[in-house]
Amino acid sequence: SWANVQSGAYKVLTLRERAVKTAVMPALELVDPRVDKTHKGLCSRVIKAVEEALARQEQVIVFLNRRGYAPVLTCPSCGWLSTCPHCSTYSVYHKSNGRLICHHCGWSSPVMPHCPDCGNADLAPVGAGTQRLEETLSQLWPQARILRIDRDTTQRKDSAQKAFDAVHAGEVDILVGTQMVAKGHDFQRVSTVIVLNVDSQLASANPRSQERAFANLMQVAGRAGRAGLSAKILVQTRFGDRPIFEALARQSYEMFANGLLKERRSEGAVPFVSQALLMADASHVNLALEFLRQAADLGERIAETMPERDIMVFDPIPMALMRVADKERAQLLIEAPNKAALNGFLRQWYRALLEVKTNVHWVMEVDPMDV
Repeated sequence: SWANVQSGAYKVLTLRERAVKTAVMPALELVDPRVDKTHKGLCSRVIKAVEEALARQEQVIVFLNRRGYAPVLTCPSCGWLSTCPHCSTYSVYHKSNGRLICHHCGWSSPVMPHCPDCGNADLAPVGAGTQRLEETLSQLWPQARILRIDRDTTQRKDSAQKAFDAVHAGEVDILVGTQMVAKGHDFQRVSTVIVLNVDSQLASANPRSQERAFANLMQVAGRAGRAGLSAKILVQTRFGDRPIFEALARQSYEMFANGLLKERRSEGAVPFVSQALLMADASHVNLALEFLRQAADLGERIAETMPERDIMVFDPIPMALMRVADKERAQLLIEAPNKAALNGFLRQWYRALLEVKTNVHWVMEVDPMDV
């Protein structure tokens, strides 16, 4: 969208003032856990900032975009991990109801009393989700009123509204949550925002991960200082030298987007090329890959007939999360220099794919958000 603004295809309308006239933008402070001593996953500077806000009787938001108690349960004895039986990923430990839950297919199971591989009874959580963070904060500040808001705590009708009403009424000292707490809420008493685990997005191979990380940071930063309180946002990160944080400190989407577009242009990446993704799933990944190889052969033959010969048909590969709900998935990427060339190719390719005899389920996505 920002590239379209720069090219003149879109007209940009700028909001130059915050809706709340008394609001002040929070000061950014980066805290490196490699330098600052940590306790229960929190740096000492983060702990001090929370204590200072509580002493002033102001509210704190602790933002962690990972629900559950821990991302995975493990056996320290044999190394067993709580994988999902239906997906090529881990099931997340939810301590509040004693279950392992897959956040991709929804599979759920009670936590076993001992390791299914070696029988060891001392299973251990690895990493932290919002449930575990809530427990940690309760141990550090037992006198504080702590509320967790995520999908697990807001499943009942009106539960989310009641939770946010409690925050607005000043009945909460520390609010722990995922993206649900970041977007659009006019919290009058919040002065301090703590952001944890943003590094998982910054280190991701997903080309959209930086955009999503910046959106999350901008949104959650905007919850602080809305009633004129002196505000700050502390981000616990090992990547404090990234340009994303300079743009965040200035609250400048334009600065962030222009920098990222410069990188994308030099790399020949989206939005300076156009893409389509053919995704296939089957009972076994080899069946999906075989269909995609046929599709690639068809695509290469069609590409040779196109006026522009620079249509790229990449090799089929298994998807990063290969198995979901007992279906194994693979993908084939198409890349063209512009949208007109891509559309011309896709019209012919799609008709050819409809003639392929296969039991494999497939879908084509133009301008894919995840590759």
